[in-house]
Amino acid sequence: MILAFLRPVLYPRAAALLFVLLGCGRLVAQEAELNYFDNTYVDHIKTVRLHIDGFPHSYPLIELGGGARLRLSFDDLREDVGRYSYSFIHCDQDWTPSTLGQMEYNSGYGNDYLEDYDFSLRTLTKYVHYDLVFPNRNMRLEKSGNYLLVVYDTQDDDQPVITRRFMVAENVAGLSAQVTRPNAVDKIRTHQEVQLVANTKQLQPRSPLQELSATVLQNGRWDNAVTGIRPNLLAREGVQFNYQDVIVYRGGNEFRNLDLRSVQAPRSKVASITNEGNYYAMLLAPEMTRGSSVYVQYFDLNGDYVNFRYDRPVVNLADEFLQENVARFGLDFTGEYIEATFVLKPRNGVPIEEDLYLFGAMTEWQLKYDYRMVWNTSINAYVGRALIKQGFYNYYYVTDLSASGRKLQRPGDRAGYDETEDSFTEAENDYLGLLYYRPMGGRYDRLVGTTIINSNQ
Repeated sequence: MILAFLRPVLYPRAAALLFVLLGCGRLVAQEAELNYFDNTYVDHIKTVRLHIDGFPHSYPLIELGGGARLRLSFDDLREDVGRYSYSFIHCDQDWTPSTLGQMEYNSGYGNDYLEDYDFSLRTLTKYVHYDLVFPNRNMRLEKSGNYLLVVYDTQDDDQPVITRRFMVAENVAGLSAQVTRPNAVDKIRTHQEVQLVANTKQLQPRSPLQELSATVLQNGRWDNAVTGIRPNLLAREGVQFNYQDVIVYRGGNEFRNLDLRSVQAPRSKVASITNEGNYYAMLLAPEMTRGSSVYVQYFDLNGDYVNFRYDRPVVNLADEFLQENVARFGLDFTGEYIEATFVLKPRNGVPIEEDLYLFGAMTEWQLKYDYRMVWNTSINAYVGRALIKQGFYNYYYVTDLSASGRKLQRPGDRAGYDETEDSFTEAENDYLGLLYYRPMGGRYDRLVGTTIINSNQ
């Protein structure tokens, strides 16, 4: 009840102190409940996106003190307005909470409310769309490094409903990368290897081989990131990360595209479209597995998705121009939800031994039960359903290798591609390099350099 009446506008100093104290207590009480990776904890929240404001297909990475801000958006399918708050947790490079106190890395309130929301407009599925742009006047970040954004449902005992990773960089060290074929003979046709070079002239670390470390992500994925890489070569004004068979990734294949920017005329092959009253249902045309296939390059989003539409809702133009906020006629509020049915046929007509899943950014790079494919004996194919918002999606079909007895070095190794997607060294991928610095006696990992490179460069 205190929080309901003590608003920052009326009592800024008291509110700030109270938010900090309650926020710290919340972090301690609920730390065990949090997953320190991208995760949605409740079924009624959909289409969670975190990216640079104005750039929907971008990594959640901004510069400390820079002009760029991050935008979190999501839909709540419960129709009624919820009461959500959010806070930040500063983390070390391994995504464990750092030893910094909340007031050391956030000079604003310990937590704040999401105040920017509105109802869906003329859609079959009713939902409330929420937006949050930060840093803002209430939440200001003062340290570089890794951060976990946590959204809580204040009407449900402050239970976490969303966690998202993001990074804040200082960019005081130059970082460059190169993608090459691996030296290992058994990976030369299927994998890609990354080498890093860091210019530390401005940083001037005393013990660069011990104080510096790097992380490399493929297509923004943390589940198969190579982390904690120490430099192994000293240069005149920097260091090199020049290993063999260490910073190595499966090249994979081009992701499968699903273009549902229009409900009436989708550009992907669709067998049927029906109006189910509360949502649209689409039966997608059957697809085939790509194991032992020939590589073909085409445009994709490297596993990501963006929510756009090229059809507009039928509205009265006079009503549109009378609206106080014309942006409400954009896809955030008018996008339809579609129950898409995916069909995958093995080329040999025989079911695969392992469980099969849809996989990509739309599944938060996790093998989730809601995206599991089920074998249908009547059509000799796998069938799966997913409730997604209008847009352009990328995905894979992957098998679950957790029960195969194979040695899994990274969480992402659980996803198998051999029987469904294949892998090629020529495949086009993005790589994000992150350079961390912790001087002797330092209390946290500073993010001092970043680079993005495409495997085709």
